[in-house]
Amino acid sequence: MKILFKTLTILPLKISFYLIDCLLFIAPINLLQLLSSFQVTKKNLTIAFPELSKKDILQLSKRSFIETIKSFYETLYCWSRSSEKIIAHTKKINNRFLFSQSQNSTGLIIFAIHNRSIDFLLRWISTQRQHTSLYKTIKSKKVNNFVKRLREEGGNKMVPTGIGGVKSIIAALKNNQMTCMASDQVPANGLGKYSKFFGHECFSFSLAPSLAQKTKMPILMASLSYDSSIGHIMTFQKPDEKIYGDTGVDVMNQEMETEILKRPEEYSWEYKKFRKLSKEPKDIYKN
Repeated sequence: MKILFKTLTILPLKISFYLIDCLLFIAPINLLQLLSSFQVTKKNLTIAFPELSKKDILQLSKRSFIETIKSFYETLYCWSRSSEKIIAHTKKINNRFLFSQSQNSTGLIIFAIHNRSIDFLLRWISTQRQHTSLYKTIKSKKVNNFVKRLREEGGNKMVPTGIGGVKSIIAALKNNQMTCMASDQVPANGLGKYSKFFGHECFSFSLAPSLAQKTKMPILMASLSYDSSIGHIMTFQKPDEKIYGDTGVDVMNQEMETEILKRPEEYSWEYKKFRKLSKEPKDIYKN
């Protein structure tokens, strides 16, 4: 499996990104709109940025789609390279001291957003400190087993989404371990609550702020971006202290939204984030 992924990502990241930019920049938008993922991206951007014109939405959708392809390449690249290689690609770490402050002295909760490859981000974090984190099963059994083994290298533990998994994470936090999770996906019933995100009350993943409130452990937001003149940039941010209160999910969503707005084209808008809206009983993505 590793050989396959390495073959598919034989080109260096910078060269592959340049080629993706060149090839998709000239691709007609009418052609891209035939793809379901592009349609979802456009729908999400229309919801999130109602002030933009149709032309601006299409242009932003195209830029976002290009970044999504790069993110996919990043993921396959990450699955087939050593941790040392990923560390070498991470050229800059903003606010690293926030991550280092709690190193091995207390539990740590990290929530992230899908603004590039989550696996790329997690791979760097995994080399710094052991963690117990939730794992969403991949449909392909072979790929699933491969990725799970990769994420559990170095004594890390991946647990299934559910009550049992949450109990394992709480025990790990009390044992001064870390947990990492992508908090911008639509959770299963029982693991979320309705909270405003880009002006809409949508069902949001509440585990990170709930764990912070329950354990009083430090909590950070992590994100990954890319600058062609620098390389990959990782950023740690400390959210508002209100995240420990009853409005924790609202604080988390606001923190993620603020980060997304810095470079909206890098966010993975192809995910159906708004499929559970409090005042919209039907599936908006079928319109």
